[in-house]
Parts: sequence; C-alpha cells; structure tokens
Amino acid sequence: METLKTKALIYDANCPLCSWYTAKMVSNGIITESNRMAFEQAGADIQCRLDMNRARHEIPMIDELTGEVIYGLDGLTLIAGNTYPFLKPLVTSTWFKAMLKPLYHFISYNRRIIAGGAPENAGAFSFAPDFNLGWRLALISTGFGYTAFCIYVFALLMVINPPMLLACVTLYFLLLLSFDLTANATPIQKWDYLGHLAVLGFVEGTLFVLTALLARVTGLTGLMFAGQGGGRSLAIWLHAKRVNNNHYAQSLNYAFAAGAIALVILIAVLKN
Repeated sequence: METLKTKALIYDANCPLCSWYTAKMVSNGIITESNRMAFEQAGADIQCRLDMNRARHEIPMIDELTGEVIYGLDGLTLIAGNTYPFLKPLVTSTWFKAMLKPLYHFISYNRRIIAGGAPENAGAFSFAPDFNLGWRLALISTGFGYTAFCIYVFALLMVINPPMLLACVTLYFLLLLSFDLTANATPIQKWDYLGHLAVLGFVEGTLFVLTALLARVTGLTGLMFAGQGGGRSLAIWLHAKRVNNNHYAQSLNYAFAAGAIALVILIAVLKN
C-alpha cells in the first residue's frame, strides 16, 4: 500500500462519523494529515473546484496535482483499491459501485442523525446533507425493525411473553412521541427525532440480546438486570446528548428516562 500523498479528502467536520473514519485513514497511513481537511479548512482554490451541493452528499477527493475531483464511492473505492491492491479489480468495478450505492446514500443522508452531532451555528453555511424523507424512513424502519427483532429474541431467551413485551415497548415509544420537540417543531425535526430514536434502538436492541445471552449462558439472571441497568443508563445519556445538541425540549429526556426505568421494572415483573 502506498500513501495517497496527492489526494486531498474533504470531510464534514460537524459529522463525528466523518471525522472518525477520515482520522483512521490518516493513522493507518492511507492519506497524510495535510491531505485530510474539513470543508471549512479548504482554501478558496480548492472550494472553487468543488460542486458544493454534491459535496454535501458525496465526500469529495481532489487530486492536488491535476485538480481532478471525484466524489463519494469513486473516491472511497479508489482508497480501498490502493489499500488492498488484490481487491482493486472488484471494488473499482462499475457493478460493485452500483451495488454499494444504496448503502452509501443510506449512510450519507442520515450521517448526522447516526452520529448525533450538533448542527452548525445559525447563519453559518451548512455542509449537512439535504433532508430526504425516503432515506430517513429507511433509517427509521430499519432501526425500529431491528429493535423489535432484538426484543423478540430477548424475550425468547429470557422466557418472557414476546407479544406482551413488544406491545409495552411500542406503547412506550408512542407515548414518547406525543411530547412536543420544541415550541414550534417543524416536520423535519420530528422525522429527525424519530431517526435518533431508531439509532438508539440499534444500541439498546443489541444490548438487550447480549445481556440475555450472557444471562442464559451463565445461568445468572442478575447479570441480565445488571446489563439492562447499564444499557438503559447509556441510552439515557445518549438520548440527553442528542436532545441537547438539537435543542429539543428537556421534557423528552424526562419521558425517555422514566420509560427506560419502567421498562426494566416491567421486564422484572414479566420474568417473575
């Protein structure tokens, strides 16, 4: 593998996910530190070459020698082919890129919801992707579907009535959504909040299954409740962080925390 010394990768600094994976590229020697730059750090000579609207949705890579700009999967597959030369014929092929394109858009349009970062200050140019209802619904349906599956598996492992537990969790989320996000919440803010809940569902659902498996393997039910307590505490913290970052009403935190505690109690009752 050769370090791509002339390829500058332009990333969204307000997206923790983007900051993390581009930093990993630097630490792994894929690109140099000087060739990793946020949109805000890119000079006028670079920004004038970018299609700024496209760059918000597909991360751009610019060749500093030729001035050529490539976007999204073209840049990422170039990096993958350079990092793993034996995979280059596969990852740079047209059909492979076409296969990955839906996944790339799924992540790109939802990246700030997935990462939970704070939006730009009022008046600043936003490098966030446009709101796309289709991709937001894809995130929401995937997150809640995965959560429901994990709850069902958890209930089977813990010998709890699955339909009853699923019904209670569904009621909990419906009640949570009855709270106002802000004094004048927009439809987009409401869809965004559902997206945040879906992401938390990935975290909580996974913890549900892992704690149940641990308890089942060891035969120690107490481990399940200890894991539940830790997992719910993590979810409450992550929820509060996202609420604060997006300036949602604090009542959402109280409702989420109350529901999280009630869910642990409900599991204890159903288990007994």
